[in-house]
Amino acid sequence: MQPSWMSSSFYRICEWIWRMCYVNLLWLGVTFLGLVIFGIVPATVAMLSIFRKWLMGETDIPIYRTFVDSLKKDFIKVNILAFIFAVIGYILYFNYQYLGIIEGMQHGILSIGWYLGMFLFVITLMYVFPIYVHFEMRLFQYIKTALVIALANPLALFSLLVSLGLALYLFYLVPGLIPFFGSSIIGFLIMWAAYMSIERIDRKKKKLAAKTE
Repeated sequence: MQPSWMSSSFYRICEWIWRMCYVNLLWLGVTFLGLVIFGIVPATVAMLSIFRKWLMGETDIPIYRTFVDSLKKDFIKVNILAFIFAVIGYILYFNYQYLGIIEGMQHGILSIGWYLGMFLFVITLMYVFPIYVHFEMRLFQYIKTALVIALANPLALFSLLVSLGLALYLFYLVPGLIPFFGSSIIGFLIMWAAYMSIERIDRKKKKLAAKTE
């Protein structure tokens, strides 16, 4: 029989704090083992796959095994996806450098286009890996779907940006939290926003299907 203190709120809070810390340490370990460049994205996807299961109610999954299974399954594919974003990011950086050498109306018009492109790039990058762990698609479909889901749920996107801002401010106030919770808290917030957006779209589809029937 489970001791009564193990069902207390304090114990459950401590358990979830430890889980978040454990996932964060796994993320750090794999990131550095992959020399950052080849490790950070697979580690992030493995972390998000755990958070997705938690959000779906599967809170008793083996964390280490789930993390390792995701790494084995997705290592090459997610690095290819990361390379695509790296190329897009380099193009945006090159365009930013170009803005520095032009003036007048041309500068103003191109600046608007650049800021819009940068905004779309950032929100797509935030959503693409949560979408990756939730759906089975071709690589470029992940990018398109991530952008559509982000723009189709502006309230969730706004909530995510506010939550990330608060989390970053917390880390600014208490930088000692970063090695233990930095990536896991940010990753959980992103996965939560994406998952809520997906669920909202699914509910709309079900309501629409029920009406058509």
